[in-house]
Amino acid sequence: MIDSDVHLFVHLNQLFFDWGWTRFFAFVTHFGNGWTQAAFIVPLLFLFKRAHLREHLPALVITAALGGLLVVGVKEAVARPRPAAHFVTSSQQVHTPSGTPRDYSFPSGHTQTAFSTAAYLSCLYPMLSPVFLLLAVLVGVSRIAIGVHFPLDVLVGALLGAGCGGLGFWVNRRRLAKRNHSFTP
Repeated sequence: MIDSDVHLFVHLNQLFFDWGWTRFFAFVTHFGNGWTQAAFIVPLLFLFKRAHLREHLPALVITAALGGLLVVGVKEAVARPRPAAHFVTSSQQVHTPSGTPRDYSFPSGHTQTAFSTAAYLSCLYPMLSPVFLLLAVLVGVSRIAIGVHFPLDVLVGALLGAGCGGLGFWVNRRRLAKRNHSFTP
C-alpha cells in the first residue's frame, strides 16, 4: 500500500507540475490554514448570519483545533517523512514551490482543517455543502500538487477532519438545543 501511495504521489506531483497547476494549488493550499479560513468565515457570518457567529464560531474553532491536536499526535507517533525527505537519496524530483515543512507528513493537517471546517459548515448550511466540500478537496489535492504530502496523508487528514467537523457540529447542536430547548440551523 505504501509503495502504491508513493508511486501515485510521484505521478500526481509531476502531472500537476507539467500541466502548470502548481501556482494555482500553491494559492489554494492556504485555505487549509485556520487563520485564512477565519478571514473569510467571520466576515461572512457577521454580514449574513450574526446569530451563527455567536452560536457556531467558537464550536467550529474548537473542533478544528482539537482535530489539529489529533493530527499532531498521529504525526509524532507515525513519523512519516515528507515526500522531499523520502526521495532525498533518489533522483526523483519533487516539485515543492513553497518549500518543505519540517514536521512529519502523515496525516495532512491542512486537509484535516479544511475538511473539519467543510463538514461543520455543510451541516450548518446543507445547500452550500458542495462548495465547502469542493474547496476542501482542492486543499487536499493541493498538498500533493505542491509536494508536501503523499495521497494517503491527504486521505487520512480528510477522514479525520470530516469526522471531527461532523462530531463538533453534533455536540454543539445538542448544547444549543439544551440551552434553547429548540434548535434551528
